[in-house]
Amino acid sequence: MISHIGERNKNNNEVNELSAHLKLPRITSKAISATHQEVAASCSAMTSREDQLIMAVAKYIAFATFIIMAGTGIALGYTGASLLSSYVAYLSPWVPVWLWLAVGSVMVLGVMITAISTVGAISTLAPNPKGFKMCLSLLLMAIVTEMGTTVLVYQKKALFLNSLSLHMKQEMEVSEAAYGANISDTQMWDEIQLEMNCCGTEDYEDWFDTAFGNGTDVPDSCCLLISEGCGKGIKNDVTPEDDIETEGCLPTLIDDFKRDAETLSRGVWLPVCAMHVALFVLLLATSVFLHEGYTDSNFRLYSTSDVLPSPTRKYKTLVNDC
Repeated sequence: MISHIGERNKNNNEVNELSAHLKLPRITSKAISATHQEVAASCSAMTSREDQLIMAVAKYIAFATFIIMAGTGIALGYTGASLLSSYVAYLSPWVPVWLWLAVGSVMVLGVMITAISTVGAISTLAPNPKGFKMCLSLLLMAIVTEMGTTVLVYQKKALFLNSLSLHMKQEMEVSEAAYGANISDTQMWDEIQLEMNCCGTEDYEDWFDTAFGNGTDVPDSCCLLISEGCGKGIKNDVTPEDDIETEGCLPTLIDDFKRDAETLSRGVWLPVCAMHVALFVLLLATSVFLHEGYTDSNFRLYSTSDVLPSPTRKYKTLVNDC
């Protein structure tokens, strides 16, 4: 055993003599430990760079998602504005209050989603973790409200249309009775009958029961070829459809409203609702990655605070300089 120890010492001496001759640094336990620390630091730096890359990708995906969400909010606002200008404002004396509220709510919802998404996009780049989480919460509330309203409207669609039709019929009959005596009612009926190619509330015979109709007449705006007095004595005409529009304005308006509402719902509303759900799921997925970047230990990846000296370091520097 003593011989083995002697041989090992002899070998170590030979290695050290060779290292001294070649001017190489001696290999010690401290050198090996330092090498291990350098490798660990290098691996840690590589992991940190990978985390930065993943978090940066998640950040820009979230930013793009918020921008797309803002665009869908604009689409909702456009839907509400189209309904408002086409029917609600146009037929304002005849439509119920709840229709005003419904269309106004669509516009408000679109504006809210656009505003929240814009703030969320800014909070993602700022970065502002509290703002990001608040925008997610507000978007969730808006989307839940949107989906709940959609389900309710589709389930009660027939009830809403029936209520709208009954209310408009009552208001149109009151306005019809004031034709000729009230300027606004007269102008409104003439304008609608000319543009919608209709006559009367439910049909042209409704005019015979009014003071203006006098049992036989209809307004000249009902005529196919408009001329002064062309609507007089229509009741005695064997084929009135050759001279006037015989279909009522109420069924025409309701049919147009149903058709346009279905077109907007299939072409805008339902696709936007589906996009909102998909985009919100994507935001939740990116928030999982961003959550790591928003912690105290990794927040430097998203901010410029690491560039600025900390107050403690600054004061130590001042003390050392003194």
